[in-house]
Amino acid sequence: MPHQLLTTWRDYQQSIDEILALAGRTLSIFDHDLSLLKPDDPSRHAQLRRLLVGRESACRLTIVVQQPDFVRQHCPRLLNLLTLYAPAVTLVEAPTTLASLRDSLLIADDRHVLVRFDRRQPRARRLIDEANDCEPYVARFAEILAEGGETISPTTLGL
Repeated sequence: MPHQLLTTWRDYQQSIDEILALAGRTLSIFDHDLSLLKPDDPSRHAQLRRLLVGRESACRLTIVVQQPDFVRQHCPRLLNLLTLYAPAVTLVEAPTTLASLRDSLLIADDRHVLVRFDRRQPRARRLIDEANDCEPYVARFAEILAEGGETISPTTLGL
């Protein structure tokens, strides 16, 4: 089904897996903290790794989070991908100017999108193989990324 409205957490989680499986060149993620995306879940980590392993330089994983604590504390596998595939992986903490945004975006190859309208609700829209309908979401992600932010390092600096 190319276009679907989702209303349950179960459907939302299944759609995450579907979009991750479809990613072939690029994956763009904007989320509050990645806790619902579960990037360290073994099957999801495998999908992220598959995107990056053995690919040419055109493959990109770009993640923007509003709150990086979950990533730093609970996502060692994701941080390891950042270390191993540094040129192809970007992980950014969104600037405070974006703190009021409540939606989430998961975009694969600029033609498959999962957008959750509010971070506290499962209401979402999934678009599969709909490049034209995905354009506004791709542009929105580009605007979010253009706002800048602090790059998240895979290592903890200290004394």
